[in-house]
Amino acid sequence: MTQHTKIDDCLSTRSGHLFIEDCDTVELVAKFGSPLFVISETQLRRNVRRFREAFTPHWPGGSVEVLPAIKANWILATRKILSEEGAGADIYSYGELHAALAAGVKPEMISVNGGGKQEDLVEQCIRSGVRITVEDLDEPELINRVAQRLGRKAKIRFRVKPNFPDLQKPTDFSQEKVTIDIGIQVYKSGIPAQYLPELGQQVLQMPNLELVGLHFHGGRHHPSLWYWRSLMKGYAVLIARLSSAWGGWQPREIDIGGGFAIHRDPHNKLGLRQNVVETWLTWPLVQFLRLLKPDLRYRIMGKVLPLFTKAPNRKMAPSVEEYGREAAGTLHRELTRLGVNTRGVTLQIEPGRCLYGNTGIHLARVKKFKQQTKPMPWNWVLTDTTYFFLAGGMYEYQFNHYIFANRTDDKPRFVADIVGQSCYADRILPIVQVPDVKPGDVVAMLDMGAYQEVSASNFNALPRPATLLVNGDSAEIIRRAETLEDVFRRDVIPRWLRDHEEAAA
Repeated sequence: MTQHTKIDDCLSTRSGHLFIEDCDTVELVAKFGSPLFVISETQLRRNVRRFREAFTPHWPGGSVEVLPAIKANWILATRKILSEEGAGADIYSYGELHAALAAGVKPEMISVNGGGKQEDLVEQCIRSGVRITVEDLDEPELINRVAQRLGRKAKIRFRVKPNFPDLQKPTDFSQEKVTIDIGIQVYKSGIPAQYLPELGQQVLQMPNLELVGLHFHGGRHHPSLWYWRSLMKGYAVLIARLSSAWGGWQPREIDIGGGFAIHRDPHNKLGLRQNVVETWLTWPLVQFLRLLKPDLRYRIMGKVLPLFTKAPNRKMAPSVEEYGREAAGTLHRELTRLGVNTRGVTLQIEPGRCLYGNTGIHLARVKKFKQQTKPMPWNWVLTDTTYFFLAGGMYEYQFNHYIFANRTDDKPRFVADIVGQSCYADRILPIVQVPDVKPGDVVAMLDMGAYQEVSASNFNALPRPATLLVNGDSAEIIRRAETLEDVFRRDVIPRWLRDHEEAAA
């Protein structure tokens, strides 16, 4: 009888192996090679539906649109799935606009964000009929001029930056010890609130612009519901003030951005703050041990360092339903209290990490289990991946849940660093518990569907891995693995260097 243990909606263990939907991850590696990104189509569809269903009940009288942040995963196949589910897109670049349109996103449900937009992008946006989210004070004049030249009217929104003086908890985005309100103020995006009353009055007089709504993106500064309640209260106050300053203007669209945490929430669990604490605990000991003979010092440190064994986050973030209740519910309640009519207003949300995150895993083979006993004991699990393929997570100091895909029933035996194959230290999962690992074993890192594959780089001239899409027991490549030819495809040797080579021959 097959032992079947569910991890979450799309992941389970069966007779010692990890499955994603009905695909054995060990067999996927055997067939398609490693390292490998794997995405669950069923989970992606489930997630976008869940967001819509979670927010809609708390936004009475209006509709809810889900505009996933395409930067989190711009693979065309995944974007096509979301388009089939009726989702829009939050985009930030020429390439992301191309991906959204190529994958069938309705233009009126595309929000083009980003500062410093150039005239060619503005023209492309107007011709395509997408929403332009304004970030710069001089941007409306540019858009109005281009729209006039094209004989069209452009629909725009302001990306705003409200003030949040009550957000006094530490931000998770900055490794410096600063509060969330400071973190929001120093972030580059958004028009500062001080300029909005006058800017809005100017825009309402521009004949080729239609100000259809407002946009705010706070980001994942904190996973709590308290954070979202506070954000929406501050946002509502600004919306009401602007409505009054603009002669009773009423938004047709209100976008609250994203920043919802993945339920297992790996964000910033390897951050500088924890390392500082550990340093303050260990550094005085290290200084004292300098008085001892080297052999004794190494033996002691070999005993001390494993005491700092790390484990993935055990405190789960709120559910999508809880985020929907607090974010949409608070905004609706506060706007109503402040006299802003929300009937017929569309609420837009732009989830990235929370929508894509648990749809994907990353699989890597173990190349070596390396050990030393002198001068101090230490262990390494050397894999065929690298944190340069997981750069999005490295930037955010993520500590992802992991499981050895062919040894899911094995108990931990060693403490080791799970490391990558680049010439950097490449500590993907430092000081963790591992079973009796053998070469050829497969390690799976969870919640890898957002920001990982799309931020992968070619450090050490390593070809980037393939991505699979699974549906039930079917699996197909949706982004092929790079070859060495792909890695060097952009390189050009100048003519004079070619002449040198020909002369030497």
